[in-house]
Amino acid sequence: MIETRRLLLRDVLRADAEGFHAYRRREAYWRHVPMEPPTRKQIDEFLEQCLREQEESPRSSYCLAATLKDTNEIVGEALLRIRSARHCQGEMGWAVAELHQGKGFATEIGLALLRFGFGEIGLHRIFARTRCENFASRRVMAKIGMREEGILRENVRARGEWWSSVQCSILVHEYGAASAPGGAVPADGPIS
Repeated sequence: MIETRRLLLRDVLRADAEGFHAYRRREAYWRHVPMEPPTRKQIDEFLEQCLREQEESPRSSYCLAATLKDTNEIVGEALLRIRSARHCQGEMGWAVAELHQGKGFATEIGLALLRFGFGEIGLHRIFARTRCENFASRRVMAKIGMREEGILRENVRARGEWWSSVQCSILVHEYGAASAPGGAVPADGPIS
């Protein structure tokens, strides 16, 4: 479990199916994700995969429900996958339910994942990708100190068309320097 100022990021549960389906079925979620609008069955399959990954040892994938501390309401998700244990590389992602967008939750989730990936797991580099047109996620990546590395041209085929992705990353020493006093990225809490 990862705690932030307003959120708890915790392992998903089977009981989270309705909460995930409530926001994943909305276009605001899947618009920039290379998938069809998910069915309840697909959400159940996703959660079962997450539950299996929780049992792996060593664990290489963390799919976490982002819940409000006060109410335990699911407001989104946080993902961190170790892409290379040998090279200490991880990939992260996040999503925030449409009703909770624009409140800094994605930034809060991103900072928490960086703190967990660098501090707890010991990663050296963490990267994230998004569809080029997803300007909200690109802003979050910049806010949390990630640097744009480049564009992967037409690397994803979704809903009958080719999408290009932007890839951003941050290195452990960049995160440490940015989170130091006077740095651009705080060690915890959202950036307004």
